[in-house]
Amino acid sequence: MSDIGGKIGSAPVTAPGWTAKSREDVAIVDCDVHQNFRRPEDLLPHLSKFYQEHLYDQGLHLPGGGYPNMPFRANRPDLKDPDLKERDFNFSVEFLQKEHLDRWHIDYALLTGPPPFYGYSGLPDPDWAAALCRAFNDWTIEHWLSRDDRLVNAILVSPTDPSQAVDEINRLAHRKDTVAVMVPMGAMMPFGNRFYHPIWEACENHGLPVVSHVGGGGGATRTVPTPVGFPTYYMESRMSRPYMASSHAASLICEGVFEKFPNLKFALIEAQQFWAVPLMWHMDSDWKALRDQTPWLKRLPSEYFRDHIRVGSQPLHEPERPEQIHQMLDMLHADETLIYCSDFPHFDWNDPVTTFPRLAEDLHQRIFADNALEMLRMEVV
Repeated sequence: MSDIGGKIGSAPVTAPGWTAKSREDVAIVDCDVHQNFRRPEDLLPHLSKFYQEHLYDQGLHLPGGGYPNMPFRANRPDLKDPDLKERDFNFSVEFLQKEHLDRWHIDYALLTGPPPFYGYSGLPDPDWAAALCRAFNDWTIEHWLSRDDRLVNAILVSPTDPSQAVDEINRLAHRKDTVAVMVPMGAMMPFGNRFYHPIWEACENHGLPVVSHVGGGGGATRTVPTPVGFPTYYMESRMSRPYMASSHAASLICEGVFEKFPNLKFALIEAQQFWAVPLMWHMDSDWKALRDQTPWLKRLPSEYFRDHIRVGSQPLHEPERPEQIHQMLDMLHADETLIYCSDFPHFDWNDPVTTFPRLAEDLHQRIFADNALEMLRMEVV
């Protein structure tokens, strides 16, 4: 249980789509902010002598999927930290504070690490993957979490070696600024597979939800992004993300993960949202006909989804007519399942003000604060 101190809604917010007048006491919890080191050498103090030599000799050698995704440094001038040098990756804490936390009055931002770094989940060497995760977690603690009380962390672990992932969770779960465990969505097997259950057990034991972000895979995992092979273009590859999220969600439910770990929460982020609606409908229908194959499921699949799975708001669907997004939110049970994610500082990030249409006050509070606070088990005082 994390006891996070701070004042909700530190300043009034006024902007189109948010509210027609200044509004105080609005909590905004951003569940996807990407921090990153400036250079790979920044990890050296947090690596053993053996892995320091490994980094010097071989570099990060992280696998990729062959698509652009995001470079280490934001490629939009308005999201580029002017203090960075040409070789530097990403941005500074001060830049995040100025351009995001202060500007949009963010109360808490969950650090989810850099998507290019998620390639650790595809490394052939699980020990190197675990070492990179440990080093990045320690670097984040030293250089980010100590700089701003609004920042909270998701422990990066590599799902390719559950034993070492559990060790890393046990090592850091006691920290008050640590509120989740992060695994990339690119994986060898769907997350319901019993291979991963020791990780989920550790998360439940420590009261930490799992956050899974698109990315990772490639390398030794040889993850194919679609059931029909590899797309040609980046835009095509982005369209495969809902398939990845729905596959993991279906697996978690069908394999009985939430019966085995009834207090576990699992967020699937940056994969759009509407995939969750037909998934719930279809699974409920099939379960009624095929329930003998999963006798451990005691409730409708949609009930497990609504109780345990959370969906990130970025990138938000933009339907033809404004009223259609309200219909989607209703079908999604957004008051229970949707959490605000900005994806800052990427080119398609969503600010908390202009992205959504005007929402009912109670739904607004659920999406932008309460769903996340409950998932992260954060007590705000």
